[in-house]
Amino acid sequence: MPNRLLLRLAAQDGIRRLVTSAPPTRRVVKRFVAGETLADGMAAAASLNEHGMGAILDYLGENVATGEQADQAAGAYLASLAAIGRSRTDAHVSVKLTQLGLDLSFDAAVARLGEICAAATTARTRVAIDMEGHEYTDRTIEAYRIVRKEFAHPVLALQAYLKRTGADVAALAPLRPAIRLVKGAYNEPKDIAYGPWKTRDAFRRLLQPLLAQTPYTGVGTHDELMVQEAIRFAHRKEIPTDRFEFQMLYGVRRDLQEKLRAEGYGVRVYVPFGEAWYPYLMRRMAERPANLRLFLEAIARG
Repeated sequence: MPNRLLLRLAAQDGIRRLVTSAPPTRRVVKRFVAGETLADGMAAAASLNEHGMGAILDYLGENVATGEQADQAAGAYLASLAAIGRSRTDAHVSVKLTQLGLDLSFDAAVARLGEICAAATTARTRVAIDMEGHEYTDRTIEAYRIVRKEFAHPVLALQAYLKRTGADVAALAPLRPAIRLVKGAYNEPKDIAYGPWKTRDAFRRLLQPLLAQTPYTGVGTHDELMVQEAIRFAHRKEIPTDRFEFQMLYGVRRDLQEKLRAEGYGVRVYVPFGEAWYPYLMRRMAERPANLRLFLEAIARG
């Protein structure tokens, strides 16, 4: 569960100006964001591949205001997939439906998602559909159901801190979905979302049916207890290591990423790039106090 106070502070214009303009903070941004261009994202993905890890390219942005902006975002993903296909880089792409115009038209957003899924098929890779705030959950799941009819590769993110997620996992089971399980990083009301300890319990409970019943599970966590829970359950049920992988954020717990890879587990790193990095970065700060400390230390050093 993210730090609600930090998320509220991050929305203030003064904080935004400080973070986006101050040289010390911009240096720290580079730890968590690959850069502002596709070339930056592809370079980070290639470096991960050299170290035996996959990537998930995320062109940053959300909640577009016009169809033209949605088309532009879709174009950025099509360009990413073309680059992945040409270079044969081991990388998926991750999309937010609000970036594809979900606020404007469900049908148009799904049409853009379908184009991206078709391009991913050509590039022989996957499209990961991000889950956003709770007001988008039903529409995001429905969009996944639609594209899943035509494509086998899309991955749907589900958030363990939402109290509804257990029912969503059960309802999706007949599709044999590919799921990326994460704890959740949005500031959600307490009546629909668990606090930190219950979120961890929910993550543990949800892991078991996903690992046992789905063809592909992305275990999206930096929590070593959850990592070990996944490993123990997979060993106990003799689940092959090609049925799941650990997915972590760029710049976060590199030591754990390398350790898991050395032990023979699949690791895929979420690589954000693009000019709209501020909202993404603030959610990362709110998720982990250690990330926030890095940021404050950089400001203090000047």
